[in-house]
Amino acid sequence: MAKQDFLEFLTDNPARARILRTLVLNPNDSFSEESLAKRAKTSASAVVREVKALASHGIIKGTKHTVVVPAKPSVQGKAKKGRAAKPGKSTRKTETMWRASAEFRFARPLSAFVHEVAPVKYDDIVEGLKRSGKLAAVILSGTFMGDPTRPADLLVAADMIDDRRLESAVKRLEPAYGREIRYASFSTHEFQYRMTVQDRLLRDTLEYPHLVLFDRTRLLS
Repeated sequence: MAKQDFLEFLTDNPARARILRTLVLNPNDSFSEESLAKRAKTSASAVVREVKALASHGIIKGTKHTVVVPAKPSVQGKAKKGRAAKPGKSTRKTETMWRASAEFRFARPLSAFVHEVAPVKYDDIVEGLKRSGKLAAVILSGTFMGDPTRPADLLVAADMIDDRRLESAVKRLEPAYGREIRYASFSTHEFQYRMTVQDRLLRDTLEYPHLVLFDRTRLLS
């Protein structure tokens, strides 16, 4: 496959691009088709189709695993009051776990390509978080900076913060970046206090590569 044709193959299908991004950006993880559909926010049928296409070019590889499926309790006839249902028999099924192939001959340039085209649109991140509260500070760290050893990927400080809305906002961002986003949130007052006492979490974030997307506190300049 010519280089241009290969690039078109990787990017001309949105579902394929999201699936590939999820696998390449999580090189140490394996995904079942079900978990891959959830992480990439695409349909099960699209996952079945696209993993087959990606595997045919050696870009990803699958390994079969046997998993035990717990059985639901079964009740024969009419259950009597106080009598426990009989435990059913568990079953075993074989499923394929998918991951990016380290043996693929273009694995390194593919990883660089995926990282370069991953849609890190900073305005979209801030805009997506605005409904969570009155933002005071937004900081990117961790995997956004290529360092998963940092304690968090995203720090958010806000007034009148709504934890449910914040969680939903972060979940909506995850498909674009192909990974689970680890985040921590604070009220503006708590954030200011933690900055004053040199809180460990903030120190472990700010003393390493990070990116300040928003700072109404003027403490991060």
